[in-house]
Amino acid sequence: MCCSWRRRRNRRRFRLRRAWLPAMVAAALWAGCWLPGSRVLGAPGAAPLPQVIIVSPEDITTPTPTPPPVSATPAPTSSLVDEGQAGVYVVRPGDTLWSVALEIGVDLAEVPCAVGPHFDPAQPLVIGDMLHVPPPGFTCHTVEPGETLATVAARYALDPAQIYAVAWNGLQGQPLEAVTLVPGQHLRIPPPRSAEGAAAGFLPWILQQPINTSPFGAIAMRPPTKRLMERPAAPIPADWPYGSGYFIWPVYGWLSQGYRYDHRAVDIAAPAGTFVMAADRGVVVRAGWNDQGYGRFVVIDHNIDYVTLYAHLTEIFVQEGEIVAQGQVIGSVGSTGNSTGPHLHFEIRDFGRRINPLELLVR
Repeated sequence: MCCSWRRRRNRRRFRLRRAWLPAMVAAALWAGCWLPGSRVLGAPGAAPLPQVIIVSPEDITTPTPTPPPVSATPAPTSSLVDEGQAGVYVVRPGDTLWSVALEIGVDLAEVPCAVGPHFDPAQPLVIGDMLHVPPPGFTCHTVEPGETLATVAARYALDPAQIYAVAWNGLQGQPLEAVTLVPGQHLRIPPPRSAEGAAAGFLPWILQQPINTSPFGAIAMRPPTKRLMERPAAPIPADWPYGSGYFIWPVYGWLSQGYRYDHRAVDIAAPAGTFVMAADRGVVVRAGWNDQGYGRFVVIDHNIDYVTLYAHLTEIFVQEGEIVAQGQVIGSVGSTGNSTGPHLHFEIRDFGRRINPLELLVR
């Protein structure tokens, strides 16, 4: 009896729902017609409901402004200044005239021409100052009492107008005929028009060689000279920092470029990786990277007024402060810095002046 009562109740609910359904649909349609712009969900042509993206406060960030378009051609960043291929060197803590000369590749006496025309070598360098390196081939002249522009020009076989035209000298404020020079003033002297006599120290030696000897031959592969072989052998203390003054060839190869007014060194070409040796005993005062064109280089002070420099290395095997023996491997041939191929750029400095290495190596 209970079950039959429940069945009758369910049938009544079903009939009521079936009776209300048409009324509910009609009401919905009427509402869609009455409200402007409204649509019935699911009806043909109904606009979809807008979807709202839900984010948390952590997802909300300040929008990044859109950067302006960048030109495809970057702005020039060259450090080339003044005449020719001059570079810029920034003075660092601990720099001295001597260390700057080694870094920028000029003679000690030429450093004032990187600082200013009226620089006094007795005054200290200022950290952060920009030094403009003289172009290759330029000479730094310090005016002596009684000198004039004409006498200075005659000393270098130049026309006074050539020195007058160098902007760095700052002479254009006076007429050429009335230029007054001050003792101690520094002048950049341009290279001569002709390179005659540039290899004067090398010429006498090459003239004494056999007729078929080439100046660019493999003279760097010569055996030790008789003078070097006749030196008495004696034990040298490991901490002895002084050289002997007898220089051996630092690498086996061939001479690819000699000493001249705009290249005060010799270049010895050799396969990349060839060992480079210390030309004489001494103390390593610089070992690392140089951004003035040397690339990886090593500088050895022989403590007898001679300093040797080895540049464009691919590897360095010594450290600053280390005492090296003559013939000790200090690095390997490379092409770092301003270099067109594997070779060793080798300099010998005597009292801060770059001299022709062939005068000491070729004996």
